Amino acid sequence: MKELIISEANEKERLNKYLSHLLSNASMGFIYKMLRKKNITLNGKKASGNELLKSGDIIKIFFSDETYDKFTANDRGIVPAQNPLEPLTVLYEDSDIIAVHKPAGLLSQSDKRGGDCVNSRILFLLSSRGEMETGFTPSIVNRLDRNTSGIVLAGKTYRGSRMLSDLIQSRDVIKTYYCIADGHFKREGIYRVWHTENKDNTVNVSDKETEGAKEIVTEFFPERYSRSHTLIRIILHTGRKHQIRASLSHLGYPVTGDSKYGKGHEKHMYLHAFSVRIPGIGTIEDPLPDYFRRFMDADI
Repeated sequence: MKELIISEANEKERLNKYLSHLLSNASMGFIYKMLRKKNITLNGKKASGNELLKSGDIIKIFFSDETYDKFTANDRGIVPAQNPLEPLTVLYEDSDIIAVHKPAGLLSQSDKRGGDCVNSRILFLLSSRGEMETGFTPSIVNRLDRNTSGIVLAGKTYRGSRMLSDLIQSRDVIKTYYCIADGHFKREGIYRVWHTENKDNTVNVSDKETEGAKEIVTEFFPERYSRSHTLIRIILHTGRKHQIRASLSHLGYPVTGDSKYGKGHEKHMYLHAFSVRIPGIGTIEDPLPDYFRRFMDADI
């Protein structure tokens, strides 16, 4: 039996889509059959597959290890046979959790086609050290966009994954980001807007509440100005999709290099997950990439 805890990284994904990615070598007919027979359950109950997942949900898969390995994709269930091209930079680690640096351009989790990602690198690292917990597959609990760099957290054990998921869900993990924004951004303090998701993998933010919208809360601290840009420290008080990128674009100061919400003419998108403060552990930091400083120094 395998037990998986849904993290912030997979929140709002439909169960059937999540399972099709996880069990990528299985047909949807087989997956629905396993749901009907309760060989796959959601929070201990029979599921149809149409449920929207929430952080903290528990999926149990009553397969043998051989069957599970046969159907799973590399980044979630089977450890890569070969070392990834680039090693992980470990920022913090104890017996239950691990925090690593994700470079810009690397996926947090691979898509259905598989391939290199933070999750597969963590699995390789733990497997090579003989630290894979029986009956549990380690997985990341927060997901960064491909072109965002910074801290990614993962549970090495069921206990660690459960702890991190609960703390993130209760907003007890304080996340700080840095970005470079186009223009001279002068606003400091709390910014509240309303957030809705679109079907094309974008979001809208509005100053007025609309049907189905959820409030997002972001705190901004401009720290440095160059000729035409601003380095901003950001604290997330909520954690919605593209929250920083869409909020700054709505204010007229998009993240520099953001092709989705801004101009996107730069080599990098200048957004970095700088630190997390976890109760009982403390603050974990991932230093700002040097290309942030170089960009600001050159913009004179």
